Amino acid sequence: MKELIEAIKVQLQGDASLSYISDTDIFITPDPDMIPISAGFPALGLKDGPVDHLVETSENWEVHYQVNIIIYQLLKAGEIPIIGQTMPRIYGVLEIRDNIHNSLNDNLLSITGMELAFPVEETESETIGYEDMILQRKIITYEYQKLEERP
Repeated sequence: MKELIEAIKVQLQGDASLSYISDTDIFITPDPDMIPISAGFPALGLKDGPVDHLVETSENWEVHYQVNIIIYQLLKAGEIPIIGQTMPRIYGVLEIRDNIHNSLNDNLLSITGMELAFPVEETESETIGYEDMILQRKIITYEYQKLEERP
């Protein structure tokens, strides 16, 4: 999981279609509700998900890793945090979602043994936060399948 989540972070940071998100605003988080105090918006959090092992042979198993990509955007009036705005340019969570899919769908991230990479679930966007900061959030779950030797 460590290699995978770090590779996803590097991929998202290097993707030109996500250049409007600062590299420091793409981070690994222990909880979807925890955002670094220094974060700017929009931001992306990466959270490890469940891991399943399916035995293929006595020597190998297929490992299914899930990683959650959490999109955070400041809540603005109206539809802006959802669909965005062109002038001045503000990216909504649905636009950011599309750019993430363009970057990660079917991308095996140059990890040896990785066989599949695809989204399996998305939450509806939701409002979270406190009095001093209210955000719009959407969580996308990606699954990665890798053939590994059994320990």
